[in-house]
Amino acid sequence: MKCTRFTIEDLKNEEWFQFFTEFKELIEQYGASALDIDALFATFLALYANADEALEIIRKSPITEQLAEADNQRDGIFRGFADAVKSALNHFNPAKREAAKRLQITFDHYGNIARKPYDEETASIHNFIQDMNGANAAEIDILGLGDWVAQLNADNKVFAALMKSRDTEGAGKTELRMKDVRTETDRCYRDILDRFDALIIVNGKEKYAPFVKELGVLVNRYNNKIAQRKGRAAKSKKEDGQS
Repeated sequence: MKCTRFTIEDLKNEEWFQFFTEFKELIEQYGASALDIDALFATFLALYANADEALEIIRKSPITEQLAEADNQRDGIFRGFADAVKSALNHFNPAKREAAKRLQITFDHYGNIARKPYDEETASIHNFIQDMNGANAAEIDILGLGDWVAQLNADNKVFAALMKSRDTEGAGKTELRMKDVRTETDRCYRDILDRFDALIIVNGKEKYAPFVKELGVLVNRYNNKIAQRKGRAAKSKKEDGQS
């Protein structure tokens, strides 16, 4: 018998913290002393408290709501821009139809940027704008879509500035960084699992089996969440490629 494992890094911040909340409660239910993990669990609790603090800053930041609004704004502009190009594919003017076809190649290359995570979307839009103002500048001029390019660029800069402000705000409140906290907590979690695996070899499975089985159920539930999200993402990517 061994502890069930999964790629915990694939969990989003909120669900990651919820997983560890349930993991903590499970250990408390059986008792850290009874499970022979007193020292490791004490370390875990300190890291869990850090994670709670780091996540609370993200939750409470007023900039978080502004980021969501700014993201919706740039998403709307990108989709409107894409629709304008698709419409031009049917233009009565052959030159404009050809220009739209060339632009569509670039759109297809980037895919649905609006569905990407915040940082990825910001970088993708930046690169996309570079192409619009560079390799595709002639097509943009032919179709008169320069205002879409300018607006998308402006909205992306607003979003990037807000993201930087949130990072600065967080830095002023705590030195904790969610990414660093997650790495340390994940390492401690794996140390706990390694200890259980070793204890089972040394002491036998009877003492630890109930806990390990319940932990397996918990891990499988969250692993299924990851699998379902990846499945939806793959389906969406496939649909974007076919559209």
